[in-house]
Amino acid sequence: MDWLLVICSLVHVLLCPFTKVEESFNLQAIHDILYHQTEIQKYDHLEFPGVVPRTFLGPIVVSMIAAPFVAVSRALEFPKDASLYLVRCTLGALVLWPLLKLRKRIKETLGQGTSNWFIFITVSQFHFLFYLSRPLPNTMALPLVLLAYYYWLGQQHGKFIACSAAAILIFRGELAILLGLILLGELLTRRLSLAKTMFVAVPTGLICLSVTVLVDSFFWQRLLWPEGEVLWYNVVLNKSGDWGTSPFLWYFYSAIPRAMGTSLALLPVGMFFERRVWPLVLPALFFVLAYSFLPHKELRFIVYVLPLLNIAVAAACNRLWENRTKGKWRALLALVAIGHLVANLVLTSFLLMVSRANYPGGEALFVLHKMESPESNVTVHIDVLAAQTGISRFGQLHDNWMYDKTENLKPGSPELRMFSHLIVEAKSKHAYNLRPYTETHDIVAHVEGFSHIRSSYNHFPPIRIKTKPCLFILKNKHLPEEPDFSFASKKHQVEATEESLPAEVELHFRNVSDGEGLLPENSTETPNSIENVKN
Repeated sequence: MDWLLVICSLVHVLLCPFTKVEESFNLQAIHDILYHQTEIQKYDHLEFPGVVPRTFLGPIVVSMIAAPFVAVSRALEFPKDASLYLVRCTLGALVLWPLLKLRKRIKETLGQGTSNWFIFITVSQFHFLFYLSRPLPNTMALPLVLLAYYYWLGQQHGKFIACSAAAILIFRGELAILLGLILLGELLTRRLSLAKTMFVAVPTGLICLSVTVLVDSFFWQRLLWPEGEVLWYNVVLNKSGDWGTSPFLWYFYSAIPRAMGTSLALLPVGMFFERRVWPLVLPALFFVLAYSFLPHKELRFIVYVLPLLNIAVAAACNRLWENRTKGKWRALLALVAIGHLVANLVLTSFLLMVSRANYPGGEALFVLHKMESPESNVTVHIDVLAAQTGISRFGQLHDNWMYDKTENLKPGSPELRMFSHLIVEAKSKHAYNLRPYTETHDIVAHVEGFSHIRSSYNHFPPIRIKTKPCLFILKNKHLPEEPDFSFASKKHQVEATEESLPAEVELHFRNVSDGEGLLPENSTETPNSIENVKN
């Protein structure tokens, strides 16, 4: 049964290997630790610091585990992008390990049947497995959150507090709401005393805070507590809304229904039949409610609650399945439990196909590498859209090539004519921004990205995924003999972090892989164009 989770997680990695802009800090940090090691001045974050700093502790752990596999890959002379798969599989394994432990705890507390249904439900849904191997700050915190659940259900309060403190102080401060509600429940039911809580929490918190300050101050080359600065930015300054706002109840009517699929309909059934799941579901729902007060909302911000909600759904399915022999209506309800998994799998397959078309930048660079010889003298300029939709340092395969992402260069400018190749955003080969290259460049390829979904009653299934040209690869026909790239200052290249991407761009280029782009959203106060993205 455990292998089902592993195999399905690998499918997500293999079908959608590239990463987006909000994953860039952790991914680039992992790359730099693996490839630059102690040469801190070569690290990406010193050139692209983003709006707020993030901790290096997650990338360090992932890099340490992945390093032997990456070393073997390099010794066997595999392409550099093979390391991207290895890194993502490593992160996926770090999340799967506590998830499988949690499954065993479910077996101990709610029975084998509920445990099995928990696995079936999890693999049938799209979002949790999709995020599981993605180097997001939320995913970096997820192993500690799942371990906290495991120790909480086993009444191992000391370890629960320790994991909670690490998750909150190092990775995601908002987890203080979710894990704090769970802790409050233990205190109110007197399963845990306040004295023991303080005895464990205070020293653990001091240790976690000291470790993150010492390690991250070294890597950032200044004294700081990363998560403290994030909390100040998002909560005190309330700046998160600068990147787009959503209605207060957006998590309840949009995010959770998309994340759970048809399983959501069985959540109240599980709470009705199995009262033991109430202490799991209520903190999760109150966390989502409390987090709704922040104006900027994304599904990944609440990904931690999905396992808790799925436990309740698993309890419902188990009860329906066990009663299948007690009458025709009970047998029909058992078929509903099976049928909802099928419906989830159909939705997941559909979202995976959408996601594959949502990384045109990574695809464009892959195409360019196939077209040109590794020994050729290639200098390629990568525009904003390409940089934000799949291109990372893991995709820069050849050391002798120049990969530049200098922004604010006008189409057809003398600076852009210095490059042998350009990866340019355009809606068609006749687009206005491609006209300056009519005489000087050849269009050698184009990459299509997700456009929209159209109903088609002449096909099965009756929904069609439509793509459109979004990136064009241009080759220079008249290269200067001695190109001058002095203008290409890396400090002006586009490499945003999760808090620095305007919501309009997020909805169109990233959240469609979350399913968010499938329905209209009421996001407001967003910048008007992608050119407004700054570090």
